[in-house]
Amino acid sequence: MYPVNRPFAIFAVLILLIWGVSIGANAQSTAEREYTTTTLLSEKSGIEPGGTTWLAFHQKVRDNWHVFWKNPGDAGLPLALEWELPPGFEPGEVVFPAPEFIPVGPLASYAHEGEPVFLAPLTAPEEAIVGETIDIKVKALWQACEEICVPEDAAFSISLPVLERATPRYDLAPLFRAARKATPPIADYPAKFSAGQNGDYELVIDNWSASTENIFFFPEQEGLTKPAAAQRAVLAGDRLTIRMQPGWVEHVEAGVLPGVLRFGGDDEQHIAISAEVDRPIAKPRPLTAAATVSERGLGLLLAMAFFGGVILNAMPCVFPILFVKAANILNSASENNGEIRQHGLLYGAGVLATFLLIGGALLILRAGGAQLGWGFHLQSPMVVGLSAYILLLVGLNLFGVFHVGASIAGAGQGLTHKGGATGAFFTGALAVVVAAPCIGPLLSAPMGAALLRPPVIGILIFAVLAIGFAAPYVLLSFYPALGKRMPKPGAWMATFKQALAFPVFAAAAYFLWVFARQTGDGALGVLLSGALFISLGAWLFEQSKGDGRAAFAARIAAALAVVAAVAPLTRIEASADTGVEKPGAYGAISPEIYDPELLDAFRASGTPVFVDFTAAWCVTCQFNKMTVLKTKEISDAFRETGTVLMVADWTVRDPEITAALESFGASGVPLYVFYDASGAPEVLPQTLSKKIVVNALKRN
Repeated sequence: MYPVNRPFAIFAVLILLIWGVSIGANAQSTAEREYTTTTLLSEKSGIEPGGTTWLAFHQKVRDNWHVFWKNPGDAGLPLALEWELPPGFEPGEVVFPAPEFIPVGPLASYAHEGEPVFLAPLTAPEEAIVGETIDIKVKALWQACEEICVPEDAAFSISLPVLERATPRYDLAPLFRAARKATPPIADYPAKFSAGQNGDYELVIDNWSASTENIFFFPEQEGLTKPAAAQRAVLAGDRLTIRMQPGWVEHVEAGVLPGVLRFGGDDEQHIAISAEVDRPIAKPRPLTAAATVSERGLGLLLAMAFFGGVILNAMPCVFPILFVKAANILNSASENNGEIRQHGLLYGAGVLATFLLIGGALLILRAGGAQLGWGFHLQSPMVVGLSAYILLLVGLNLFGVFHVGASIAGAGQGLTHKGGATGAFFTGALAVVVAAPCIGPLLSAPMGAALLRPPVIGILIFAVLAIGFAAPYVLLSFYPALGKRMPKPGAWMATFKQALAFPVFAAAAYFLWVFARQTGDGALGVLLSGALFISLGAWLFEQSKGDGRAAFAARIAAALAVVAAVAPLTRIEASADTGVEKPGAYGAISPEIYDPELLDAFRASGTPVFVDFTAAWCVTCQFNKMTVLKTKEISDAFRETGTVLMVADWTVRDPEITAALESFGASGVPLYVFYDASGAPEVLPQTLSKKIVVNALKRN
């Protein structure tokens, strides 16, 4: 071994470092902007004739901000480059690091945080002359986002010599090494992309042996899928199937569909997947009547909304309010035609205002990202409890415990001193509240379209539905002969009035049962105690009529009783096990709790599944369960065909169930979907019969 001259070695190292820095000074360019600092770097000291060198755009992004992947997600502008190069020099496609999924309210960005590095190859022509220096100029445009998005741009310029042999820049080796590590490696898994059987896309990957945790596919094609939508992955043997909701792209061309697949838990990994698209694909549509009707035009939707509103008057969930309306008509028989018509119009106005209020609130909340559907207010235990109290007060009023106003109907009569006019308005509002638990025939399509179409169309559909719902009662109020055909007023009216209280009490009891399903038996005790306070308050209100200290004290006591009833409701929350059905709820059938992953597993294994989308507050749902699904004939059909019953209980808010309803174009319950052995779904009618269910199961 030769001895080393230590001073000489140190001097040589310093010379090399100075030489490297001098090369770097000519081979990098930096632009500082408000939210990013971007540097253009060359991996090598120069470029060889016919050779390729890699350039890096190294960005330092401000904390909590991000820049975008090539498919930016719901919105954004990825890095775009405009090159100015000598003749014959060719840039290649920019290589992006693996994307991150960044939720932004109800939307999502596919983006990068921290210090992403974007690589771009540059190839020299064979005739490049050694010894010359080339100037590389690039104009870059990108967008940085946090709560706001800001476009940024810069012009970069570097110079590289043409060398017979270009050497790597060792000072930049760690950066380029990390950039390549952040680039998803190309996987050789056989993969196919196609339209699914449930209005979705399917990515099928064979020979899968890695983790199925945290799987998400980022397609390179922007708009192909909904960026924020959950993706469902099912592994059957070594075949992995990923289901994705379609985005705004209407057609997918045949060929190869590239993308990045994320998987793994703590050890998160990314791989590049190229899926075959055997044939052109049209954007899948939900396989429902709602989707078909929506495509036929607005006129048909509005017609269905109107006549569906008319039919809603005869649905079981509206029976109690029909009795209240009957009482109103009966009382109005002795009034002049002008007053009857006025009350009819005010009732219609109450229906219209309440429908628009609930529908408008629903559209606003959905626009803000909330996963909600029709009947969303009844998913709140407090609203259900208050509904039970209101119906109890209506019944007590009809029974004669307390009196407000001249009319015998309408929970809002206490708000009027003008002969029941305002009471008629609030009777219409109460009718909508009681009708909300159900979607009757013809309404599935327009209600689904109201939530999926632009808000103006949604409001119009809700308005036409309200007009249809109010139309029968308004028309009766304008029929002059109605009063003449009614029996003459007499003592019998008091008895009839009290008889009308019992169906209203039955409706209140139903809401008590719904409340118990939502919260548990302990909270039911609170509501029953509140009902006692409400009854006491009504009785005290009747005793408070008149002047004097005793009447004033009774009024104070009545108000305190109402506060004692209502205040505890504000602290009650829904129970976590609402969706768990008790043994015997479906007769001899033991249902599974709705789970999208379990459903996908059953479908992948060829097991037929019947999904009951239901809610305790939906009267039609409960009627179908008692008269059809719970019967021995149906349980025998389930057993003979090997069909699994899965219950999606929407009694309280559940975003997964809401998303599933929307995938079928539905906005509420009931909804019945049967998946046969091939996994294909069939939507059954809302009004079930044993024959409909048995025929569906045996067609499997």
